[in-house]
Amino acid sequence: MKTRISATIFLLCVVGFSQSARAADELPTISSGTIEPYMSFMAGVSLPFSEDATFTDGSTVGGREVKDVDYQMKQSIGGNAGIWFPTRDSLAGFDVGGEIEGYIWYPDVACCRENFNGVTKSYGFEGTTTEVQGIYVGANILIRKPMAISESYPNGRWHPYVGVGGGAHQLAMRPGGARGATGDSPLIDQRDTAPAFSAKGGVKVFLFKYVAAFAEAKYTQAFHSGLNTDRYGISQPLFTDAGVGLTTNVYESWIRTIHVHAGLSIHFDIRP
Repeated sequence: MKTRISATIFLLCVVGFSQSARAADELPTISSGTIEPYMSFMAGVSLPFSEDATFTDGSTVGGREVKDVDYQMKQSIGGNAGIWFPTRDSLAGFDVGGEIEGYIWYPDVACCRENFNGVTKSYGFEGTTTEVQGIYVGANILIRKPMAISESYPNGRWHPYVGVGGGAHQLAMRPGGARGATGDSPLIDQRDTAPAFSAKGGVKVFLFKYVAAFAEAKYTQAFHSGLNTDRYGISQPLFTDAGVGLTTNVYESWIRTIHVHAGLSIHFDIRP
């Protein structure tokens, strides 16, 4: 009798455990009404606007202002971390959130823009590339609209979202990048950091439990007063008999960029 009772109890335990494991597998992606932290990784491209450069170092050949500096479209990578709050019941169906994000890109100015990183001389055009590295780190306030709400996805299967924020915008300039940027005489970066405004919009869709894919576009703008370039293309490797070393000219400019990113995010479920 004891053996039968023990076997029955064991069987009930096995069945109960299997049912509970199955129920756990079928849990919603994120529980309804819970705080939802996340972290993301992204990659894409950055498309800078052509901007005017106003030189403030006293250089006069070619005028004080150069129109339409052609910053290059280049690859971009970054990431963010944030949190969504379950507020849609009191905010007309919208959730609110906040995040910190950062990304990096390379808006170089290829040789040769007349009087920006090169100049026409009697024997032809002389110029160098201006290598540029952009870094943005900032915080955003976000709102999203949960869509395709179901028992399996009580917070929505996908979400369009928008946000605004601000942060620090840094450009590291390496004038004369075509000469002396490698080898025994690397040219040092000239850095300038400025406050920036950012706006973004995108859409995110859950692929499966806790993992979502997203695509978004961001706009950043900042005014920099300490940017550098070798205006007349005369930088040479620093340690040669003929070299004249690094030559820079300071300019100021608005920098406006559209960043297009796609990536994956991992969401977490903080239950009460």
